Amino acid sequence: MPRTVRWQLAVVAAAMLTAAGCTSPEQAKRAYLESGNDYAAQGKHREAIIQYQNALKQDAKFAEARVKLAEAYSEVGNLQASVNQYVRAADLLPRDTKLQVQVGTFMLMAGRFEDAKARADRALEVDPRHVDAHILLGNAIAGLEDFEVAIDQIEQAIELDPTQARGYASLGAVHAAQGQLADAEAAFKRAVEAEPKSAHAHLGLANFLWSAGRMAETEQSLEQALALDKRNQLTHRALASLYVSTGRVAQAEPHLRAVADLSGHPGARLQVADYYIRSDRRDEGRKLLSALSEEPSTAAPALIRLAVLAHSEKQAKEAYKKIDAALAASPRSVDALVVKASFLKSEGKLDDARELAERAVKVDARSVPARYQLGTILAAERRTKEAVEAFNEVLRLNPRATAAQVHLAQLELARGAPGASVQLARQAIATNPADPAARMLLARGYMAQRQFGEADAEIQMLLKAYPKVAAVHVQLGRLRVQQKNQRAARAAFEHALQLDASSIDATAGLASLDLAENRRDAALARVDARLEKSPTDSRMLTVAARTHLLARNVARGEELLRACIKADPDNLEAYGLLGQLYLSQRKLDQALREFDALAARQPREVAARTMAAIILQTQGKQAEAQKRYEQIIEMDPRAAVAANNLAWLYAEQGANLDIALQLARSAKATLPEVADIDDTLGYVYLQKDQAALAIGPLQDAVKRNPNRPEFRYRLGLAYSKSGDAAAARRELEQALEIEANFAGADDARALLRTLS
Repeated sequence: MPRTVRWQLAVVAAAMLTAAGCTSPEQAKRAYLESGNDYAAQGKHREAIIQYQNALKQDAKFAEARVKLAEAYSEVGNLQASVNQYVRAADLLPRDTKLQVQVGTFMLMAGRFEDAKARADRALEVDPRHVDAHILLGNAIAGLEDFEVAIDQIEQAIELDPTQARGYASLGAVHAAQGQLADAEAAFKRAVEAEPKSAHAHLGLANFLWSAGRMAETEQSLEQALALDKRNQLTHRALASLYVSTGRVAQAEPHLRAVADLSGHPGARLQVADYYIRSDRRDEGRKLLSALSEEPSTAAPALIRLAVLAHSEKQAKEAYKKIDAALAASPRSVDALVVKASFLKSEGKLDDARELAERAVKVDARSVPARYQLGTILAAERRTKEAVEAFNEVLRLNPRATAAQVHLAQLELARGAPGASVQLARQAIATNPADPAARMLLARGYMAQRQFGEADAEIQMLLKAYPKVAAVHVQLGRLRVQQKNQRAARAAFEHALQLDASSIDATAGLASLDLAENRRDAALARVDARLEKSPTDSRMLTVAARTHLLARNVARGEELLRACIKADPDNLEAYGLLGQLYLSQRKLDQALREFDALAARQPREVAARTMAAIILQTQGKQAEAQKRYEQIIEMDPRAAVAANNLAWLYAEQGANLDIALQLARSAKATLPEVADIDDTLGYVYLQKDQAALAIGPLQDAVKRNPNRPEFRYRLGLAYSKSGDAAAARRELEQALEIEANFAGADDARALLRTLS
C-alpha cells in the first residue's frame, strides 16, 4: 500500500476515534450527524445511513438523526425503514406538527386510519388552525367511513385557507367514496380553480376522471399537469400507466425513462425493464435487468424478474438459478418466496410450494400476494377449508382483490354451494365489471340454481364481448342442455369446435348429445377420433372412458381409465370413475384399492376416503368403517356423508348418541334436502328415546322418498312410541305393501301385532 494512502487511513481512523471515544456523547453524535449530512449532500446515501445509525448509537432519542435517517432510507428506496424512522422521530417530537402530519399521511396511505387520526389530533392540539392537519383528520375519518364528519373537518380546512387546492381535492375524494360523483367532480374542479398552476390539483382531477372512465379528459388533465411541471414524477407515472392501459404502449416509454432519470433511484429503472418485457423487447429488458442485478439495491427484484422471464421461456434450470440467487441476496424477500412457490406449484410440487408460501406469510402477514399464492396452493391440494380462509384473508387486506373473489366463488361452487358462489361472483363483477372469469362463474352458479334466464343473460354478455372464444360457446351449449334444447346445444358445441378444433369440452358435449339421442356409434367414433390426436392427454382419456362406460362398452372404458391413470397419476376423476366401476360390478376389494390409492395421492381428499369407508361398511367391516369416518370428520367437520354415516353407526350401537345427534344435525345443515339424512336424524332421536322429535325428520324422509319401506317403518315406530297407534299402523302397513321382505319387515309385523 502506498505511504500516502496509509497516512490518509490513519488520519480517518484517528478522527473516528476522536469522535467515538475522546469526546462527550453529545459531541460524538453531532459529529456523526454532520458526517452523515456531508455524505447525503454528495449523494452517498448508504454511507450517510451508517453515520446516522452511529449517531443514534450514541443517543437513541436523537430525533434529528432519526429524521435524517428516514430521508436517507427513502433515497435508497427502503420505504418501510424510512417510515419506521419517521414514526420514531415523530414520537420523540410530539409538538412538531409538520412531522406529525407527515407520519399521519404515511399511516393513511397504509390504511391505518385510526393511527392517522391520532397523528392529526396531536398536530391540532399544538396548532388548531393547521390546515394540513385538518385535511389529514378528514381523510382519516373518511377512511373510517364516517363521511359526514369527514366532510365537516375538510370544510374547516378550506375555511382556514380557501386558496389551497388540497382541501378541495380531499373533499372530492370523500364525495367520490360516498358515490356522490357530481359533488366530487365539482370539488376537484374547484381545486384546479384555486391553484390553476398546481400540477397536483390537475393530477387530482385526472385521477377522478380516470376512475369515471373518461379517458380523453383524463389525458388532457395529465398533459396540463405535465406542462406546469415537467419534472413531476407522479404525472409521468400516470401518463405511462394511461398509455399502457389504452394500448399505446410505445408512448409510455419516454415517461418511464423520465421517472427513472428524475428519481435517481435504480429501482425506477426496473419499471423501464418491465416495460421492455411487456413490449416484447425481451433482449433489452434482459440486458437492463442483468445490469440492475449487479447493484445491491436492485439485485433481488431484478433477479426475480429474470427468473420469471426464464420460467416463461421454459428454462426451468435458469429460472431456479435466478430465484435462488434472489433469495441469497434477500432471504426474507416475500416476492422471491412467492415466485419460487409459483414455480413449484406449476410443477405439482405442492408440499414444497406451500412451505415457501407459508414462509412468505410469516415474513409479512399483510402481504396480499403471499396470502393469495398460499390460497391457490391450498385449493390445488383440495384443502378447501384452509383455502377459503386464505382467500378471505386476502379480501380482508384488499377488498378489491377480484382474483380472490373468483377463487372463492369456484370453491363454493365445487363444494355444492351455488348461492354463495353467485354472491362472490357478483362482488367480483362489481369491482371489475369486465372480468370474464367472474361472469363465467356467475353463469355457472345460476345454472346450478336452475336460474336459466339469469345464466343466459350473463352468457350473452360474454358472447358479445368474446364472440370467438370457444369456452363461452361451450358454456352456452351446457345451458341449452339443461334447458332441454338439444338442437341449440349441438349448434353451440359445434360452433365452439369451429373456433377451436382441439376443444375437449366441446367434444365431450357433442358426445353426450349423441348418447342422449341413441347415436352410440357416433359418440364413440367422435371421442376415439379426438383421442387419436392426443392419445396421452389425461382429460381426453377421461372423457373417452366416460363415454365408453355410458355406451356400456365397459372393457374399453376400464382400459382407458387405466391408461389415464398411467399418463396422469394425479387424475382424481379417473380414480373415482374406476372405483365406481368396480363398485357397480361388486368388485369391492378392487374398488377399495382404487379409492385408497386416490386418497393416498390427495392427503386431504374427503370424497375418496368416504367411498372407501362406505365400501368397508358394505362389506360388514363396521369397526374399520367407523374409524375411517371419524378420521374424515376430524379432517373436515363439514363432510356431510361421512357425518351421516358415522351418526348411523353410533346409533346402531346405541353409543355416543349425543355425538351422533350433532353429526346428524351437521349433515342436515350441509345437505338439507336428502332423505337418507332425514332418516338418520330420526333414527338417532328414536335411539335417544325422543320419539316425538323423531317424527318430523322421518316425515320429511318419507315425503322426499315415499317408496323406501324402511323410512315408513321407522316413522311407524316413532308414531307408536308417541302413542299414535292409527298413524303407526298406516305407515307400517304401507312399508310392508311396498316390499314384504325389506330389512326390518319382521320387526314391522311384530309391532303391527301389538297395535291390533
